[in-house]
Amino acid sequence: MLYLISLLSFLLPTQLGYHFNLPQTTVYGFRIDYLIPTLYLTDIVALLIIIFSVGGVIARRFNRRSNLKRDYFTCVRNDTKMVICYMLYIAFAATNILYSTYYIPAIFKWIKVTEMLLLGIVILNTKKFDVFKNFVKPLSYSIVIGCVLGIMQHFNKGSIGGLFYALGERAYLVGNPNIAPYPYSFFSHPNSFAGFLLVFGIFLLQYKKKFDQKYFWILVTLVTINLVLTNSLNVYTTVSLLLLLKLFKNNTANLLFIDFTQRFVTHRLELITASWQMIKSNFWFGVGLNNFIPNLVKVSNTFVSSWELQPVHNIFLLVFSELGVLGFIVFCLLVFTSLVPSAYPLIAILATGLSDHYWLTLQQNLLLFTYVVVISRKKII
Repeated sequence: MLYLISLLSFLLPTQLGYHFNLPQTTVYGFRIDYLIPTLYLTDIVALLIIIFSVGGVIARRFNRRSNLKRDYFTCVRNDTKMVICYMLYIAFAATNILYSTYYIPAIFKWIKVTEMLLLGIVILNTKKFDVFKNFVKPLSYSIVIGCVLGIMQHFNKGSIGGLFYALGERAYLVGNPNIAPYPYSFFSHPNSFAGFLLVFGIFLLQYKKKFDQKYFWILVTLVTINLVLTNSLNVYTTVSLLLLLKLFKNNTANLLFIDFTQRFVTHRLELITASWQMIKSNFWFGVGLNNFIPNLVKVSNTFVSSWELQPVHNIFLLVFSELGVLGFIVFCLLVFTSLVPSAYPLIAILATGLSDHYWLTLQQNLLLFTYVVVISRKKII
């Protein structure tokens, strides 16, 4: 089990997967990546972890019931509580799907959410799970590869291809329309790459003493270079926030090279306005998981380009829009009850999540989000 968890940690930055191009993936005739069901290599590894864990739990429960008959009623009572929780979860998911505009993306996203929840529960209950050995260290190896790729992309002014493409690198060329002129590495956008590096960088500093010092400084150098190259405004702002929390005097962010155009501002404001309209009209159960983009055309006619059809750049508004107030409350309870004094990785995710959506919409960031919540909760229990 621990070997599989370590393997998944190593594979986190990659996005090798198979895309299912189904009919319900277009809006205004544009094919939307967020709506395309995709089976990733990391999904397969995560499912193996879940399957082996569930099999072990069933075997242990069977043996316990056979050998300890006096615990029978306790087992039945606990099982009844679990069944009730499962039924409520399924009922809410089914209702949310029925409220959806596009059923297939909603169903697939609920499968994804269920996978993340089960994966989190498995890791949380794996007693021998070591944050450094089974998460930070194996992840550091793939971070080196991803950072080297980012630097190569910077000098190449585009993607590298070859083996990197097989691992999930997106084909792009700086100068193409609607392309951010910064390194993507294995990610779908420089911002998601930067957010991922920021969270890893915090873990890197927290476990500094456990790394070989030469390797540590190589990692620090690579991560820093790529954070500069990605030019991510929300990451720079979050770094300033974290520095303030650590009581450093220098809490400013270098915004000299940020392209803060007028459309950049108005587009995000329009998405926020659209999200509030969805919330007001679908307050209890939302518009359906992974159905924010299909509902944009219902509440606004200002989004006419393919690049403008995006989820709202705020994870809290996105959850509220798609899951309604009930899902929003559960989400807030999950993340805010996971906050502990040293939970800087989770704080970084929530801070960057105030101005972007990738922690919920992109595979690598969603998996890292899951790990971070689990690691924070392990400190609580």
